[in-house]
Order: sequence, then structure tokens, then C-alpha cells
Amino acid sequence: MGLIKKFSSNNKSLVCVWKITETYDELTLLTKENINIKNRIKQKEFLASRVLVEKMCEVFNIKFKGIKKDSNGKPFLINSNHHISISHKFPYVTAIIDQKQCGIDIEKIDEKVKRIKSKFLNEEEEKDVGENLKKIIEYWSIKETLYKIDGSTIPLKNITIKNKSENLYACLVNEKDFEISTKEIDNHILSYTT
Repeated sequence: MGLIKKFSSNNKSLVCVWKITETYDELTLLTKENINIKNRIKQKEFLASRVLVEKMCEVFNIKFKGIKKDSNGKPFLINSNHHISISHKFPYVTAIIDQKQCGIDIEKIDEKVKRIKSKFLNEEEEKDVGENLKKIIEYWSIKETLYKIDGSTIPLKNITIKNKSENLYACLVNEKDFEISTKEIDNHILSYTT
């Protein structure tokens, strides 16, 4: 298992990042999960994410009974009070387990996002990030993380982000406050709830 980062944002949560180096066949041997996905890369991301979450459950002594998705497509642990969030951008898979609602996202630093920044940044945020590609990706990832917290539809422009300190942001979603941490890993931006 290519676990490259493991850290806790507090004593009640765990964040892990895995770089997939395994073949599809190797991944199928690590989990009992069944998949109905045609794309080979997506298959590997799915399998790796399930293996990763199962290994993370061991840290919290959670009996892993599998993962299901709610009506909004948000994954949850079967028969557990712990919350999870999963993200992937091949070859990386990342997950968070927390006792409270949580979200996580990983995005590759890629120029393409500049073309759509006006779709997810409000005017103040556009001024804040300017043409700084890493900052644009960071805001995109933060908004994706927040969107995943409850899985319901919310316009990304309605999520507000304020920089508190380096790699820490205060965010407001549907009148709820959240803190998001970010890290750069191998030309990718990782963001997660703290």
C-alpha cells in the first residue's frame, strides 16, 4: 500500500493520502468490495479508496462493514457514527475519518481551472487569488471539500473563504462555520476539514 501521508487534524480525526502504484489485480486482492465501473483508472481509485478507509478504520477500532452512499452520493460507513469523506485524482486517493461531519478534496495544479474560476469564485475571492494558479486551485479544492460535507447542492459561489493564516481558512456554508487546512503534495492541493 503506497501510503505517503498520514496526519491528524485533531485527536478525533485522521487524514491519509495514498499514491496508487498497485495493479488492478493487486488491488482486488486487498478488498472484498464489488465494483461496477468500466474505466480502469476509476476502478483502481474506487478499490484503493475502500482499502484506505478500511485501514483507517483500524486506527479508530471501527469494525469496517463497508461503505454506502446516501441519496446525495455522500459516502458513509455502514453501522458507524464516524463520518468519512473520500477524494481521488489519479494516482492519488485521500480520505478523512472524523467524529463530526467532514470533507476532503485533492486537485492537480492545472492551468485549465483558470478558464472556469469565475464559475466558483465570488468577486472578492477573484481579487484575492488574482492569476495565482496555486491559490485558484486551493480555493477550488476548499469549495469542493465544503460541498462534500453534507453532499447537498449548493452553488460554489455561495461558499465564502477567508484566509486565516498560511494553509488555514475560515469558511462559511449555509450559515455554518468551518475551518479548512490545505497542503501541497506532489503538484496537487489537498484540503480537508479541521
